[in-house]
Amino acid sequence: MPWIPHVMILDDDPRVLESLVPGFVQELGRSLSQSREIAGLLRRGAAPDDARGPVRIKVSAHGFESNRVESYRYRPPFEVHLHLVRERGGSFELARRLLNQQTFAAVVSDQRFSDDAGGQRAGQYFVAEAARVHPEVQGLLYSAYPRPDDFPSEQFIRKGAGGAGGADDLAEQVVRAVERHLAIPAARAFAQEVGDRGLVYQSDEFGAVVAQLFDLAQLIGSADLPPSGRTRRPLPCLLIDGESGTGKRGLAELFHAASDRRSAPLVIASCSELTNETLLRSILFGHKRGAFTDAREDRPGLVSAAGKGVLLLDDVHRLPPACSAILHSFLEDGEYGRLGEEETRRRAECAVVLTVETGPWRERRQSGELPVAFLARVERLLVAVPPLRERPGDIEAQARWLTRTLSGELGADLELTDDAVARLQSLAFEESNSRELRNVIERSIYRHYREADQLEWSQIEPFASDSLRSAGPPPATSTPTAAPRPPSTAAQNDWQRRLRALAAKILSKGVELDPEEARAVLDSLFDERFPAAWDAVQASRDWKAGQAPLPLPLWEDLWRCFAVSWLGGPSPAEKDLGIPANTLRQWINDRESR
Repeated sequence: MPWIPHVMILDDDPRVLESLVPGFVQELGRSLSQSREIAGLLRRGAAPDDARGPVRIKVSAHGFESNRVESYRYRPPFEVHLHLVRERGGSFELARRLLNQQTFAAVVSDQRFSDDAGGQRAGQYFVAEAARVHPEVQGLLYSAYPRPDDFPSEQFIRKGAGGAGGADDLAEQVVRAVERHLAIPAARAFAQEVGDRGLVYQSDEFGAVVAQLFDLAQLIGSADLPPSGRTRRPLPCLLIDGESGTGKRGLAELFHAASDRRSAPLVIASCSELTNETLLRSILFGHKRGAFTDAREDRPGLVSAAGKGVLLLDDVHRLPPACSAILHSFLEDGEYGRLGEEETRRRAECAVVLTVETGPWRERRQSGELPVAFLARVERLLVAVPPLRERPGDIEAQARWLTRTLSGELGADLELTDDAVARLQSLAFEESNSRELRNVIERSIYRHYREADQLEWSQIEPFASDSLRSAGPPPATSTPTAAPRPPSTAAQNDWQRRLRALAAKILSKGVELDPEEARAVLDSLFDERFPAAWDAVQASRDWKAGQAPLPLPLWEDLWRCFAVSWLGGPSPAEKDLGIPANTLRQWINDRESR
């Protein structure tokens, strides 16, 4: 599944925007499919059936309601997302927000948004602003008024003029704009990497992660170094936080492809292998012959091997606490010394990407074993990957893509039934997300590819684990459910026993209790206090009668906003919440930019 470009068309008249559906949309789909350069990237690795015909375009309306847009249908999966945006008065707040949320290739704007002097050229000003803030975005003016003298003729389309240079050429001009977007090396490398890595997605949530990575690659991915001197220079550092199986390593490779460092290597170190300080320094920084037992030759280390490229530290949550000080010092000033050569200090030239698994990382943060200064350093630029269960559209896209791809490798042509897709979307995938989905689909196909041309839920269900099946469909009503009675010790399943034991361990370390006392306190919390708190949380998720409750991740974000606000801001909230103020500020800035 390839990269998904976004295109935006702005006007203050919703009738103009509605008039583009379906005629212009269909023409744009045909024109995009006829561009070998664009179609080659849009359909990179696609199944034969998906690589034929016009490009499939999803259309969204912003700032106005449109039955025509809502009724427009495309055959999934979509390959381009077209945003029709109504802006009143030329404020462009909605358009700016969208530009910061997704990877846009082109923006088309009307010229005039009001009768005052600024409003008469507001569209031209916004196109210039978009190109300044997002240099990869190609801007076009689409106006019934004459072209401004200082605006390039190749980026101007006259509304209603007809013929060459008229409204009929809008689709062709958008195609040319997308081609200019792909002529930018970073944009083209990024689009190719998305296809090569097999990152299958349809959701705006994952699209926002992809867009954030591209922007950060332009911000901190430059390989040009400032003049050398004695001034401390922190290394460019990015943290990717997501559950197991959410594609964190693939996202790190995307960052590398979009940055100016793509011609230099991406070097990977697994932190599960860095079990002590000596190993960390030897593997990352290198060593001299004789620096320790079995050091029979000089080795340069991975930092040196990365050069001006990217060093990926995978699974940083597995790093021993004693190693955090060494890593912190390295990230803070970029200097290091090889084992056995401590008198010589070297300066790293690479950028650093760290990945962590959400659950274990959260536990280590809450345990207090990692210094606050280290957390503030590595979480300064944070990319949070949403779990697969929060992206049902991506479950369908990945499941259908896996079914076609894996069955094709076996010489078969299987398709998922709609019922099977709906049942898969109700599963939790908590243990390894996309990896778990692949395992379920793969095992089902190997068992049934000789006997059917459709894969039904009854054929998939035996291969779904008990933990997957226990998720069940989301509740259909907004009536809060009372917390179930805590099961007796004998009635607890394996997960419940494991989680109680884990919670007791966390509590014991967090407040320095002996194990028996921690278990007694934990039982009181789990059996008495937390069930009452659960009822209160469930009730607070009801926001409107007759509507489904707020999703728990959304509720958690709202609660964090409330808590930080209630306590007076990030600095006052640091003590009560146990979260560094810098981390809170980064979280607020990140949410504001989405």
